[in-house]
Amino acid sequence: MIADFGDPKLLGILMRRAKKRCRPLWQKAMVRSLQVLGICILYLLVCSIPLLVGKPTLSVDYVEWLNELVRAGREEAENARPYYEKACELNVEMPKWLADNMSSWPSDFNDADSKLLTDWLQENRKAVEKFREGAACSGYWPNYHADETRLDKDLVSNAMKILPGYRRLAFTMRWQIRRQADNGDLEAAISDSVALSKFGGHLQGHGLLIEQLVGIAIEALAHGEIFSILERTAVHSHILNSTYQQLEEQFGRQEAVISLEAEKVFWYDAIQRGFTDDGQGNGRLLARGLPFVVTENLTDNLWNIVSFNFPDREEMVAEIERYYAEFDNVLSATPRRLHDKPADERQTNHRVKIAPVLLKHNTPAYTRVSALTWRVKTDRQALLTVIAALRYEKAKGRYPADLNGLIEAGYLKTLPLDPYSNEPLVYRRTDDNFILYSFGPNLKDDGGISGKGISGKNKQWTDEGDTVFWPLPGH
Repeated sequence: MIADFGDPKLLGILMRRAKKRCRPLWQKAMVRSLQVLGICILYLLVCSIPLLVGKPTLSVDYVEWLNELVRAGREEAENARPYYEKACELNVEMPKWLADNMSSWPSDFNDADSKLLTDWLQENRKAVEKFREGAACSGYWPNYHADETRLDKDLVSNAMKILPGYRRLAFTMRWQIRRQADNGDLEAAISDSVALSKFGGHLQGHGLLIEQLVGIAIEALAHGEIFSILERTAVHSHILNSTYQQLEEQFGRQEAVISLEAEKVFWYDAIQRGFTDDGQGNGRLLARGLPFVVTENLTDNLWNIVSFNFPDREEMVAEIERYYAEFDNVLSATPRRLHDKPADERQTNHRVKIAPVLLKHNTPAYTRVSALTWRVKTDRQALLTVIAALRYEKAKGRYPADLNGLIEAGYLKTLPLDPYSNEPLVYRRTDDNFILYSFGPNLKDDGGISGKGISGKNKQWTDEGDTVFWPLPGH
């Protein structure tokens, strides 16, 4: 065959081709598939080199950045934190039997339990004194510290070491307030209630979100005590006047209820560690930053991986800023206004292009935070209005016919806004009292019928019924 054909090399090539053509179809398909797979793997390896080559530049100490943010240039002498922390150290833990009777007042106790309460409060005398010193300070800010490789975990865990102590201190003050009120020292009881409200306000408007939420809970506890004292006792007019002035001043100068500015620190630090730095504020993605650019759209994720079309550092920072700017808008819009917007405009973060999954997972929590913010603001308005109405009654022997009467008489400066209706809180004079309420979360007027909790008892801020501030639910 070689002699007849002439060229042995060409003959060999033709024979090999003939052999391949004689292979079964499944073998051909497998070979081609393996070839394509090999090409894809080679492509991915080549294209992933930029993800694997290079390292981040840790040029910013974000713990220090956070400390400067919350301190805001104030002098350390203005800081209430050292006093609160010392009060926590001095605080004697609440006895279990007392913790099991948190809804009671000292007047409900028998003589033996009453003496135990008195003894326990006496043990906490120094803690209470330190607490009062802290409440008298004009500001509050923590001193954050964290390992540079565990910033997110350390900041939260360090906060959680002190916040339970703050909670215990708040409940100690609650018993102190109730003991004073039952003993007839209403001026001291309400003064300590105002101090407790300031304590809650000190934790709000800056710092980590978890700290601000504890501040909201403490302020709500303080206002609940003031409402209860006003309902249970006949408070003298001069105490009402002083309380109103202190609360009005406090609410007027206090920072925002909630600020998400400090929450950015976790993202800024993650971006710093997950991207390179070109020295001009930009850089490319590194492998460790991949979790932060994953979106909810599977197709987009696959395309980004195949095309290696990942966002750069500037784009990621812009998305973080855009996301939190939208939530600032949510925090500033009343629940009524948000409800009245078209459905597509109510979708927070709808304009974000990259929309990382890890970032969007915060959305439900931040939405609930927005609701808490407006509860705090409404509660403040209601408390001032109730005190103003009681002052009016002390002076004139009757309650005003409407809220305008309080303004005309100089007891209120402006009508209290109900953010759930975008109208003033609903006020009606009754035979010998008055009712004050908000539409509440269901955004409709239920005629002053309070909502019910799971137990069937009247409860504020439920999804059904109005939020009634006066008279107190259940009274």
